[in-house]
Amino acid sequence: MTANEMANLLEEKLDRNLSFGSPGYEDFDLTSVLTEAQQLYVKKFVDELNNRKLKGFQETEIRNQGLGALIQDAPTLAVSASQVGVIINNDISGTFFDLPMNHMYTIFEECTINKLDCRNNQSIIAYVVQVAHNELQRFSWSKYKKPFFNIGGDARVWRSEFARQVTGINPAAPATGKRHEIFTDGTFNVTNYHMRYLKNPLDITVDRTTPANQRNSELDYSTHVVIVDIASDLMLQRVKEQKMQIVEPFKELE
Repeated sequence: MTANEMANLLEEKLDRNLSFGSPGYEDFDLTSVLTEAQQLYVKKFVDELNNRKLKGFQETEIRNQGLGALIQDAPTLAVSASQVGVIINNDISGTFFDLPMNHMYTIFEECTINKLDCRNNQSIIAYVVQVAHNELQRFSWSKYKKPFFNIGGDARVWRSEFARQVTGINPAAPATGKRHEIFTDGTFNVTNYHMRYLKNPLDITVDRTTPANQRNSELDYSTHVVIVDIASDLMLQRVKEQKMQIVEPFKELE
């Protein structure tokens, strides 16, 4: 449904909750609460531990369809302009890569390295293992866990997270993208970092004065009623009305 239709449904639900006595809401109020509800929906259902049915993204069709519109592909991520802070020692060698500005969660990643597969003379594609910072040193001592490659076409690299080059604390200096640090064992280099990720959804914009200016939810139509239910609960909290808890029960719909 459109953003304005979601706003109308939200007002209808609020009227019903308050026995047809709710105050009027401006479009900016509805824009704000629907956008917040959309973000909350994504965070609740992308991770299996955040919802009662313990089913996360890519575990069931309903999750995949609900969040599939947020999947983006970044075929070639840029090496960060600043490499200050990378870890380079006798066991591992790191490189920072900039992530897309709309990046939210990584769902797939692979790295092309500067070594050839002896079977077909093609560049080797390494699989990526996320490693916690407190495991970097310990794992670098293990030949079974550290980054490696062989001419038979197998390769592994590590990945961890790192701060943005520019944080955005100062409004005069807008934030740069988030960064990942990719590690090799120093005997090979990464020539390309490919990723698929869930992006941050664009804000919903309600504009019933000029409908052409509205911006609908990017999520699948099947999620819209649930988003409105979340927005209803959030709005009731904002206006401090006595409410029944509905954030938990709405999970049963999904």
